[in-house]
Parts: sequence; C-alpha cells; structure tokens
Amino acid sequence: MSLRRGTLESVSQLSMEANPLMKQNKADHLLLRVPRLLYFHEIPKWQQDNEFLLSGYRPTSGSTWISYTGILYLHNQTINIYSHLVGCIVFCILPFYFYWNHYQFQVNAQVDDVVVISIYCLGVAVCFAFSATFHILWNHSQALTSYWNKLDYLGILVLMWGAGIPTIYYGFFCNQNLQRFYWMTTSGTALGCAIVTLHPRFISPQFRHWRACFYGGFGLSSIIFVVHGLILHGWELQRAHMSLNWMGWMATSNLTGAIIYAARVPERWVPHKFDFFGASHQILHVAVMIAAVIHFCGLLNAFSIIRSKVDTCVN
Repeated sequence: MSLRRGTLESVSQLSMEANPLMKQNKADHLLLRVPRLLYFHEIPKWQQDNEFLLSGYRPTSGSTWISYTGILYLHNQTINIYSHLVGCIVFCILPFYFYWNHYQFQVNAQVDDVVVISIYCLGVAVCFAFSATFHILWNHSQALTSYWNKLDYLGILVLMWGAGIPTIYYGFFCNQNLQRFYWMTTSGTALGCAIVTLHPRFISPQFRHWRACFYGGFGLSSIIFVVHGLILHGWELQRAHMSLNWMGWMATSNLTGAIIYAARVPERWVPHKFDFFGASHQILHVAVMIAAVIHFCGLLNAFSIIRSKVDTCVN
C-alpha cells in the first residue's frame, strides 16, 4: 500500500511539473492575486456610496485577510486608507515629540500638560485608525462594513472629545470648577452621541439627518465654552489661552473638507478623472488631517504662553 501511495505521489508531482497551468495555480496561492477592479454598476448596492466614482472598486471579499491585502495595490480606497493610516502613526508619535521638545524645556510645566495633550493626540490616532480600518474592510461584507462604519463615526466622536479636553484645560486654566464642569458636560454629550452611534439604525439612509443633528450639535457645543471663556476673560486672554486664531484655521479646514465632501466635487464634474486620486472623500481626509495638526500647534502655543509665566493666574 505504501509503495502504491508513493508511486501515485510521484506521478502527481511529475504531472504538476509538466502542466504549466497547474504550476500557475500553485503560484497563485503563493503570490498576491490582484483582483479585477469593478465599475460602479458592478458592485452591490451596499457598496454604492458615491455614484460619481465610477471605477476602481474591489470585489466583495468575504475575507478579512483578502480585504487587508488591498493595502498592497491601487484602488479607489487607497488614498483614504493611507492618509489616515499615516496620520494615526504620526499622532501616536506626537506625545513623545511634545514631551522631548516642549515639556522638557518649560520649567513651569506640569504632568497635566502631558496628560491633556496626549489625550488629544491619542483621540486623533483612534479616529484615524478606525477610519483606515473601515476603508480597508470596505469590501468585506455588508455586515462587517456596517459595523466598521459605526466605529468610523465613533472615532470622529473620540477625536472631538479629545480635542475639547486640552482646550477646556487651557481655556479655564485658572478656574478648576469650570474645567471640571465642561469636562463633564463634554464627556456626557460625547457618551450620548456614542450610544446613538452604536444603535442599529444609525447608519441607515433614513437616519442621515439625525446623524447630522447629533454630530453637529456636539461640534457646536464647543462654542458654548469658548463664548463663556470670552465673556469671563475677554478676547486677548482667550486668544492666547484657547489659541482662538489656530482654532479658526482648524474650523476652516474641517468646514472646507466637509463642504467638498457633501458636494461630491470634483468627481461629479469630470467622470473617471478622480476615481483614484483627488476625490471628495480623499480631500476630506486630508482636510481633517490638516485641521488636526493645526489644533495640535494651537495647543503647543497655549502651553508655551501659559507655562512661560511663574503664576499665570495672578492678575
């Protein structure tokens, strides 16, 4: 029996070596197989998010591994993936940059500075990590894509919450009661939005306006503590402590990206031209990254101004 089995294995091996097609199939298992990219009309309804992006779609994979291999070849989600993947890495590094290049050189600096700025940076990193993963798994299946779409929105909440923590800290630097109050209200609002985000109906098209209301309301809630700070301390002081000039540029970048994304330009103007590079969603990603860096620079500015004085709270 063993002799016969050995003979069959030898014949099978010889047949494989003699048959180029069999050798090719074996090679396909060892090498990355780049799938044929699809047109918009070829993909399932649950993937049809932007009717102005007409090509470059990966076929439905049904496999996490196959979806992850999508980072190795070009398709219409590549820029969305790498923009926030790189951004995630950068913001994981920035707390160390702050510690070694700013915190160490300010004799009045406190551990609180490292904590609040690290919260912001890690909040951005979480947001970008969720976003990159969502775009990687975009073609997996309707169920998994829906799940990661919720986490993508949840990441936006984490970023917004993380941005508020240090802004409140420096904006009400001399009033710990107001710091705690606005930290609690911001965290409570973020938690409420998170619960809504994870609700099964959240990503349905019928819920689109509610999504806009909840997230818009959370974003506008930051205006309340900014205005309160201005009333208490005036423009000149809060311009320094809250880095209002930097915040203005941050808001401009975010708003510009959001408007371009909502308008689906420039892809609606020139079909096929921006399927891989320059689409509205990609512009939004870059705008959000720029806004995140601007806010970080604003926090560094507030830190430097406040900690350059021995006692900032002495009138």
